[in-house]
Amino acid sequence: MAVAAARLSTRDALLAAGHNVVVTEGFTGLTVRKVAAAAGANLGSFVYHFGTRDAFVRAVIETWYAPLLSGVTFAADSAGPPLDRLRRAILQLVDFAMQQDVFLARLLMAAAAGDVPARAFLGSLPGRHPRLLIRLVRAAQADGTLVAEHPIQVLMFIMSSVGLPRLLVTAWQGAPLFGKKLSSTLSRMARERDRIVQRLDWALRGLTPEAS
Repeated sequence: MAVAAARLSTRDALLAAGHNVVVTEGFTGLTVRKVAAAAGANLGSFVYHFGTRDAFVRAVIETWYAPLLSGVTFAADSAGPPLDRLRRAILQLVDFAMQQDVFLARLLMAAAAGDVPARAFLGSLPGRHPRLLIRLVRAAQADGTLVAEHPIQVLMFIMSSVGLPRLLVTAWQGAPLFGKKLSSTLSRMARERDRIVQRLDWALRGLTPEAS
């Protein structure tokens, strides 16, 4: 999304400008006039390509999300045991979230505030990459490498170990809750990739039939 607007088609320049506005100002700051001006386009071009603000916001979100779905799909369909493919697919989520944490936080805040396109996107997620992850959980259960519990319960445990700490420290914008030193340590451990991978591996080992 950082490619110079002059190198993009008008439609892509508008999408890039919309992405940048969301990152810097949130979805509430995204207006048609502001996006058109940032992209060097006129309002007629915006209407021609997207019609309405809501349609544009949906396109911005989908453009942002497409690389994640592609990466998770590739990992899910790759060779290897189901548990290895599940790990690779979750690491796609980890890396995407690390690179896109600000946009993700803006998206969640917009949905919580009632933004229609943001809420519609989150409502559509069960049929997207989570479906692929659940498929991998079931495959790993079938070959005996994961416990035979409800696949959603298993996935919730994994994702709460992996992603929830980072999501919380990203979303929190106020003063340190537990003092500067402890809050700094919590934030660092929640964000560092090595720590995230360590929590993922702990969670997967804890969900093996032998561990349970």
